[in-house]
This record gives sequence, C-alpha cells and structure tokens, in this order.
Amino acid sequence: MINEVLLVCDLDGTLLNESGQVDKTSLENLRRFCQDGGHFIVCTGRMDSDIKYIEEQLGFSGEFRISQNGAVIKNKKNETIFLETIPEKYISIINQAVFSKSLRTEVSDEVHRHFPSPRNPENVAEFVDSSLIIEDLPSYVLKGAISPTIYLTFGESQVFNQIKEDINNNLGAGKVNIVQTSPSSLEIFSNHVSKGEAVKKIKKQLAIDSKNLYIVGDAESDVSMFSLSNYSYAVQNAEEEIREKANYYVPTVGDVVDEIYSHRGLIK
Repeated sequence: MINEVLLVCDLDGTLLNESGQVDKTSLENLRRFCQDGGHFIVCTGRMDSDIKYIEEQLGFSGEFRISQNGAVIKNKKNETIFLETIPEKYISIINQAVFSKSLRTEVSDEVHRHFPSPRNPENVAEFVDSSLIIEDLPSYVLKGAISPTIYLTFGESQVFNQIKEDINNNLGAGKVNIVQTSPSSLEIFSNHVSKGEAVKKIKKQLAIDSKNLYIVGDAESDVSMFSLSNYSYAVQNAEEEIREKANYYVPTVGDVVDEIYSHRGLIK
C-alpha cells in the first residue's frame, strides 16, 4: 500500500527548519516510508545540486528531483527529463528591463547561477556553490552563452514594478512569470514553469493516483501543487494565508508521514 504513495516535499521551511536541518522524527519517518516502498520527491526553488546534497545527508533519494521551482527535473541517473528555459526571443527585452535599473541581478541556467560579482559570504545560502562569476553578465546572456531559466533581481518593490511594467509593455502581459518572491527579490521565468506542473509530470511518470498524492509546503510557490491533491499540508512557520490554501496544517513532514500510515490503517 505504501508503494502506491507519492510524497512531494519542499525543502526550505518544510523539510528543513530555520537552521537548515531535518528534525529527528521527520528523518526517521521518511526513512521508514522509503524503506517501505513509498515514493519521496523533493521539489524546491534551489538548484539540483542542493537536492543531491540533501539526499546524501538523508541517506536516501527519490526517483526524480524537481529544482528551480519546476524548471528542471532530473531522474536518479542524473538525466534531465524536463527543462524549461526562457524563450530566446524574449531575452533582449528582459535584459534591458532588468539590467538598466542598476540592481544586482543573477541569472541561472540548468546547472549554474551566474553572478556579476562575488557575493558576501554571509549571503551564500546554497549547500553546494554552483555559481560562476561573469563580469559582463548582460552581454554574456544576450549573446546566447547560456539558456536562462530564471532571472533573480534584488531591490525594492517600486523598482520591481517598473521592471514588470517595462516587460509587459514591450513583450506583452503574461509572456513570462514575474514574481516578487520576497520584499527584496524579484524572479522572472517561463510562464510554463510551476511546481504544480512539474508534479503533474512526475505523477504521470510514476502512475500515481491522485488519492495517493501527498503534498507538503510552506510558501506561495508551493500553492500550485496544493490543488493536485486532497492531502496538501502546510507545515512549520507557514503564514496563515498559505495554511488556508492547504487542506491541512501539521508541524512537520514527519507528522505528514504519520498521517499517510494512519490513513491506510498501518502502524509504522
């Protein structure tokens, strides 16, 4: 019965606590779940290299890894089974809108994050540093040296609104996703990308029935997954707005695993 279940889990603020650690009970419950044949998939905004790092620390890994909020999906053999980049014809307009504002902007592709200059070590949040320093990043991107998956810009809402207006006026509204992911960060990525769309692909690959799909998250980027299941859970310090969009709230991922077994009349 457990081998029919797919558990999809975000990382930061979901599986990982504020210290970047997995609590002992969640770790033990997930390990048992995987040993019993359950399907466990990480779905995160982080790079794939960080998922691999976490899986190594956990001591188990899923059949697939969903990174960059759904733009990249890799299988256990490290083969890319899905990659959604920003269309090349949009790059010049996005470049102009973003880089003309003199804000720090980072551009990711499938494997690397590209920075215009080194970061303050205190601001490095990755477990595995996949960054490359490109001094003239706008020209590098414009000439097609990489196929961008995400633009990440740091600044303030007022300037972000200008960027969004510039892109919509010159490209057309809805051509790309433009999302303010925090008070100081703005992300631009393909409008075909979301965690929900990525989970649909995995669900189909594994032939999982919707009644056996469990989703766990804590942020707005996880909401696109919630509608795929009657078993969507907000955890940890998820804001009230996110809790309301999920079916349930429990403190940890370990509690979700307990419910998976309980729903099937099983004792871990």
